[in-house]
Amino acid sequence: MNPTPRSNLLAMLLLMLCITYVPAEERPISGKKVPGYEPIDKVVSEFMDTTGYQAATVAVSKNGRQYYSRGFGWLDESRTKPIPPDALMRIATVTNSITAAMIKSRIRARQLSLTTKAFDFIGLKPPEGQPIDPRISKITIGQLLDHKGGWDMEVAYDPMFRGKQIEKDLALSKPATPMNVVEYMMTQPLQFNPGQKMSYSNFGYCMLGRAIEKALDKPYSECVQQVICKPLKINDIKLGYGALNKRDSREVWYPVAEDLFPFDVMDSHGGLIASAPALCQFLHAYWISGEPRQSGQIQSWTFIGSFPGTTALVRQRIDGVNVAMLFNGRREKYVKEDIETLTQGIDKAIDEVIRGK
Repeated sequence: MNPTPRSNLLAMLLLMLCITYVPAEERPISGKKVPGYEPIDKVVSEFMDTTGYQAATVAVSKNGRQYYSRGFGWLDESRTKPIPPDALMRIATVTNSITAAMIKSRIRARQLSLTTKAFDFIGLKPPEGQPIDPRISKITIGQLLDHKGGWDMEVAYDPMFRGKQIEKDLALSKPATPMNVVEYMMTQPLQFNPGQKMSYSNFGYCMLGRAIEKALDKPYSECVQQVICKPLKINDIKLGYGALNKRDSREVWYPVAEDLFPFDVMDSHGGLIASAPALCQFLHAYWISGEPRQSGQIQSWTFIGSFPGTTALVRQRIDGVNVAMLFNGRREKYVKEDIETLTQGIDKAIDEVIRGK
């Protein structure tokens, strides 16, 4: 007997529910279970239950020693491969910390200074005949680091998500590159005088990426390897790609379309992928501000990276514990609440671990 249209619809709805919901008891957890660290397992699992995220990796270290590294959920969309603890995932604007560390290394090497005029240093000429905001030439490397370059996304827009418009305005026949975004922004007015106030700017860190490239005469991805990865013996921080056929085989899947936003122009402010253990290696060597960590220093830092399909948290606690947490999702309506829940939850879990020792 053939099913009626109503029973057909019911079957489809049941199938959709089966695909989109994975009970916690069916979620695989990879990596070595560490006695006493169960509070971390619990907070991650509960957070994934609440948000519906299907993949996560978490690492915890102190004094250069890794104490915890686990994967939760699935590497692939079809849920056939449990995610390993060292899977590669997008880290969104946590990339900024790595870019800042490279810029500050070039300052220590005297290739740059905080007062270097960024656009002059890059040496890119604006499109012929286009009016230029004269304040552009006054923007310094230090102002870019501090998000004081003069751009305000709340007043205007974020050019890093305007790839199609930039390609149209510049009459490009290929997808826009980070340097194309810089060329475009040279013709756009600032929203405030450089240095006048702080306003978070993805484009400011795109500019810093171009300054690093100019200083080292290499693409940004190669600069990351030279300045950060090779000295620290890190293997798992690298440039990511938007197109599925270009992604690393160890990279997790994301529940967003590959062309949802122009990921490939985001290299120096959001385009890196990494494993959670690799991020902990970075956090052992550098503060989230990009400054090298010195023996005996005590600081506390937290940084959240977030865009569609990605939530990343890195934490440097006052007790010296480093945490990296990566998830393949973001709930657009609950971004602030989810970040608060995650930050408070992991701190509470680590406090429980420490009390239990």
